[in-house]
Amino acid sequence: MLRLVVARSALRPAAAHARAFASASSRVKILGSDSAYTQIATEGSSGKAIVYFTAKWCPPCKMISPIYDELSAKYPDIEFAKVDVDELNDTTAKAGVRSMPTFFAFNDGKLQRGLSFSGADEALLRDNIKQLNEL
Repeated sequence: MLRLVVARSALRPAAAHARAFASASSRVKILGSDSAYTQIATEGSSGKAIVYFTAKWCPPCKMISPIYDELSAKYPDIEFAKVDVDELNDTTAKAGVRSMPTFFAFNDGKLQRGLSFSGADEALLRDNIKQLNEL
């Protein structure tokens, strides 16, 4: 039992460093209003975007956030945005988000349903962002 506790405590600094590194290279825009979300999610807007609906209290969100940050640095042609569901309740409800994390992909303001999903599936997130980039 003692060895397990020591091993876990030994890993904490490395995990904290990885999170700090992922955040430092992040290009993720925090959306602070309904209008900011609407600007991305409206037909007629140009470019590719992915919006991540998250919550500070959500364990799967905490797991996938560093990956999302990493991908934002890897794909500069895609706009990466984040919505805190507790701060933008109305936006979340209008978007139809029912669970976290949820990812909505947009191309020129049009929702790409086949590339949008809920859950903290790292492989699916990576694959869908790669596909969005290729559109």
